[in-house]
Amino acid sequence: MGYGGPVPRSRRISNLCLDKSEARSVAGLSAAIAAQIGPGRLGRGDALPSTRTLAADLGVARSRVVMAYDELIAAGLVETRGGSGAVVAVDDAEVVPDDSRIAAGRPRLAPRHFRDDRPGPERVRFNLAPGAPDVSLIDRRDWRRAWRAASATVPEVDWYRPLHHPELQAALVTYLRRARGITAAAEDVVIFPGVSAAISAVADALGVRRAAMEDPGYPMARIPLQESAAHLDLLAVDEDGLRVDQLTAEHDLAYVTPAHQYPLGGRMPAGRRQRLLEWSHDADAVIIEDDFDGEFRHEAGPLGPLRAMKGGAQRVVYLGTASKILTPDLRIAWAVVPSWMSDAVRVSGARRRTDGSRVASRAMSRMMEDGSLTRHLTRAQRTYSARRTRLVTALSERCPDIEVLGVATGIHVAIRWGCGARDTDVVDRCAERGLVVSALSSYAVAHPVNGLLLGYAQLPETAARPVVDEIACVLEQLGWS
Repeated sequence: MGYGGPVPRSRRISNLCLDKSEARSVAGLSAAIAAQIGPGRLGRGDALPSTRTLAADLGVARSRVVMAYDELIAAGLVETRGGSGAVVAVDDAEVVPDDSRIAAGRPRLAPRHFRDDRPGPERVRFNLAPGAPDVSLIDRRDWRRAWRAASATVPEVDWYRPLHHPELQAALVTYLRRARGITAAAEDVVIFPGVSAAISAVADALGVRRAAMEDPGYPMARIPLQESAAHLDLLAVDEDGLRVDQLTAEHDLAYVTPAHQYPLGGRMPAGRRQRLLEWSHDADAVIIEDDFDGEFRHEAGPLGPLRAMKGGAQRVVYLGTASKILTPDLRIAWAVVPSWMSDAVRVSGARRRTDGSRVASRAMSRMMEDGSLTRHLTRAQRTYSARRTRLVTALSERCPDIEVLGVATGIHVAIRWGCGARDTDVVDRCAERGLVVSALSSYAVAHPVNGLLLGYAQLPETAARPVVDEIACVLEQLGWS
């Protein structure tokens, strides 16, 4: 598929009226949108503007609007529909008064997962949120050394080379070759502030008409694909990840997480990966490979990414991020793109002001170059493997009838049970006990699932059995047996 420019999209009609001052933060923007949901304003089924349109109207980065929409989705106030963007999901938003904002006449949003009766930071006993790394494992001396080196000189703003991070691009070329078997030129490595921004840039640069992704799947991939592609098909997964037989010649882009399918944890075997690559060649399509948890393998043997396979370099966009291997605070992601589309992707990203911090990228490149990142990953792998073993053992002993998925790689497992408790009710009850867990159902649109995601990166080994006992108690109270 050649680069033919973005597909023209019609502007969505919405009566959402916001002031630019309300968009100074993600929290402020999501609260302002929620405040307009109610009788006589925005009602159930009303369309919200696309993130691109709203970002342009407010003069803010598109990533800020994407994150605000994601908060509203998590709160149950907004939902997404395949191919039609975001719409209001309720008739009236639940808001609580905030004395500091009463004078301005603006209520504060109380998202479903963050209401006052849920554990705030001071009430959280154990954080089992998926994807949350243990940042205490980062060596502080290495961290300080990297940031001192990064801030030694003032970074230059290069208006003529958008998304240009030469130090990090060069460091990633070496790191990816050694760690993931990927060979690429530095100019084909594009730096973004997050995976969503990378997906948007790729899809827009290609002018995607019909895209496909996994369901259940990653919400922060679904949102940009819904807005960038004319149509988005949500395809079923099994224990081996995306079912490739559902892809057709009509699809010109597919987003997959073959290393550790998010959220169910399936690992795509070599044969299916080969069939996926063959589909991309036959359909003249592109694959976005999000290397979810590719760095952390526990029981699984080495299985290289799609990008490193024969024929992958011309068909696969490989995505990676610093969020799990270091910390989400860096806001660094990278896309290794086929050389024939690198210029278009870079320009697409620059047009949407999705550049990342050059100081942060220099700090990360320093950690890659001096070996401190490798040392950290070795330490994290050992720690996470031990914590995973304790959690999986506790689950098998206390809840032998529960299905545990995705144990071979990553930093979370998924659990499913046959009948009884609704996962959203389990999340609520666990929150009352100070346990942060995630409902599997929140990741599905077309293929409903019921269960939990349990991240173990921050779970001490000694706490695994007590935490599992509490989760089992909640399940039993809600009718599971």
